[in-house]
Amino acid sequence: MTPSANHDLVLIGGGHSHALALRMLAMKPIPGVRITLVSPDALSAYSGMLPGLIAGHYTLTDSHVDLYRLCLTTGTRFIRAAVTQICSAERRLTLDDGSTLDYDWLSLDVGATPDLQPVGGGHPDIVPVKPVASFHQRWQQWRDHDSPLAVVGAGAGGTEMVLAIAEHQRQAGHHGALSLISGGELLPGYPESVRRRMQRYLDDYGIQLREHTRVEKHGDVLYANEAPLDATRVLWCTGVRGTRVIADSDLDCDDKGFVRVNETLQSRSDSRVFAAGDCAAFPDSLPKAGVYAVRQAKVLAHNLNAAISRQPLQAYQPQKRFLSLLSAGGKQAVASRGGTLSVAGHWVWRWKDRIDRDFMDKFDRQLPTMTPPAADPDTLHCAGCGAKVGSGALHDALRDLQPYLSDGIEAGVDAADDAAIIHWADNKRLVQSLDYFPAFIDEPYLFGRVAALHSLSDLYAMNATPHSALANVTLPWHHPKLQGRDLHRLMAGAVKELNTAGCTLVGGHTIEGPQMAAGFTVNGQADPQQLWHKRGARNGDRLLLTKPLGSGVQLAAMMQKNKLYGPWLDATLDHLLVSNRIAQQVMQGSPVHACTDITGFGLLGHLHEICQHSDVAMAVDTDSIPLLPGTLSLIENGVVSTLNEANRQVLMHCDTQQVAESLLTILCDPQTAGGLLFSIPEAALAQALVQLREAGVNASEIGKVLVKNGDSSRDILLH
Repeated sequence: MTPSANHDLVLIGGGHSHALALRMLAMKPIPGVRITLVSPDALSAYSGMLPGLIAGHYTLTDSHVDLYRLCLTTGTRFIRAAVTQICSAERRLTLDDGSTLDYDWLSLDVGATPDLQPVGGGHPDIVPVKPVASFHQRWQQWRDHDSPLAVVGAGAGGTEMVLAIAEHQRQAGHHGALSLISGGELLPGYPESVRRRMQRYLDDYGIQLREHTRVEKHGDVLYANEAPLDATRVLWCTGVRGTRVIADSDLDCDDKGFVRVNETLQSRSDSRVFAAGDCAAFPDSLPKAGVYAVRQAKVLAHNLNAAISRQPLQAYQPQKRFLSLLSAGGKQAVASRGGTLSVAGHWVWRWKDRIDRDFMDKFDRQLPTMTPPAADPDTLHCAGCGAKVGSGALHDALRDLQPYLSDGIEAGVDAADDAAIIHWADNKRLVQSLDYFPAFIDEPYLFGRVAALHSLSDLYAMNATPHSALANVTLPWHHPKLQGRDLHRLMAGAVKELNTAGCTLVGGHTIEGPQMAAGFTVNGQADPQQLWHKRGARNGDRLLLTKPLGSGVQLAAMMQKNKLYGPWLDATLDHLLVSNRIAQQVMQGSPVHACTDITGFGLLGHLHEICQHSDVAMAVDTDSIPLLPGTLSLIENGVVSTLNEANRQVLMHCDTQQVAESLLTILCDPQTAGGLLFSIPEAALAQALVQLREAGVNASEIGKVLVKNGDSSRDILLH
């Protein structure tokens, strides 16, 4: 049974303070509190390893916290979105998807953004180092160019970054001119010995240091001390401001847009709001350095618990001295701890590397275990469409039923189609279908969107136009206030997709249960002459698939947590949110002989249905089947949907001699909100592919229809 909650604690941002605080709160949960983390990115960069990432010493996985994994492991709800508005008076957030999120307590760890005011707010050649996600994306475009590059800002971040870029150029054989520009001196605030050592590293790489140089924009031209800047790539690492969402909020902020907090990390204008890391403005100003954010995490976790539990809060005491470890491009580093002394060399880098990897292990091998893993896959079933009953059990259960046949029922339980067909007014047909499944992700708005799209897909597969829908929703056992919030977000997501489809929500039903679940009865209208069916595939037809496979495997990885990889899950969720309405509308101009949507029975299960009802065979080119990123890797690591075994019954109807076991798993993988499968004449193939791709549907030809061999039960040839 899901424990009930009566308060929502929302954390905005996946910075160092929040990441560590979530670990602590997982090991000592706050009674009656549900925690939600909101971040626009699935990966959160660890600042200490970012230069090493650019230099080539680390991978993206090495240097980033996977927020999906962190949240799943710590029992935290994760919403991948950016907050666009904070209204503390109403305790409400607005997200960039247009939805709203209510909270009872709020914590902010959104970092800072480079101050671009000296260059008029920005320039096409300038890339701020923060946010890291957008910088890294731009760096991928820059990294193989030899054009001059300048790093503006000679503090620790800018100095480490230009040396990392120099090391990358050295390894790649590039020779683009590099310069480091500072409005003052190199590494202000650091001991002279550190400055001398880092200057030598700059000299060794041939990096030009330009001190007491101000970069400004005049018109469309960048200038350095009134002379045109001789760089076409500029990385901005100097000066920071608060993010716009905080600066524009109703919270008390300083003139730079940082949240004013007291010594307990509480907002000075709202005691139910906390802030940590770079976004916080303390009574005694602190440098914007990750080392402070790390130390604030323990106080933040304690004070969130204490404030909600009405216990005394602790004061944060910033450390007066801390160990500074600066990377120097290659596997070299400089260490200092206040005072005047410093050390440098390869051994210092190895020391720094060990410290950094130990920190990242807290979010990988050292993540707290909330619940013991299931020893048997039968004890933990997949959600989404992977939760449906297998085709064999379903067929056996329905085989002997004799439902009463009302007037006007053209196709019902005994039909092969994706939806029932009922006679309607004006010689039209009512096309009706129902889908319902448990939530595969603890995010009501996203789940509501996917549940609606999945339900509508049956209408699109039959070329019907959506008309109306009824909702069926199960909400977890929580306080009515939290249930109301969940229901609002779930239905807001569903209505977003229903409205886009021109489908009216006309009612529904809600119940309480151990976990969130939702489904929709959808009604559509169609011209009987224009309906698509599973029957009708013909010899020589070509098979088109409109979405990649692998959602069942990807969603199964969420249950195993340590197998999950955030960017792969992001790609999966993006595909789940693509409506089949686009493909349906495009294919209305093509001669479609048969169609179905790929859902719980997997690609082979649905192909076999077409074979049965069209009395044909099929040849499938397994190399042409599109896959979601990481799907093969997950299968090779033992991840598989619990419905896969039941779906593999279809293999008795397939020639599988030339197919690897991992591909058979993919072909039997249950799909949530999967694509459409079309059987069309070969003559229409080329034009259909062009039109689909022009509409943004990356469809693939995966095989062809053959004459059925009456002597063989193997209808599907896999090669």
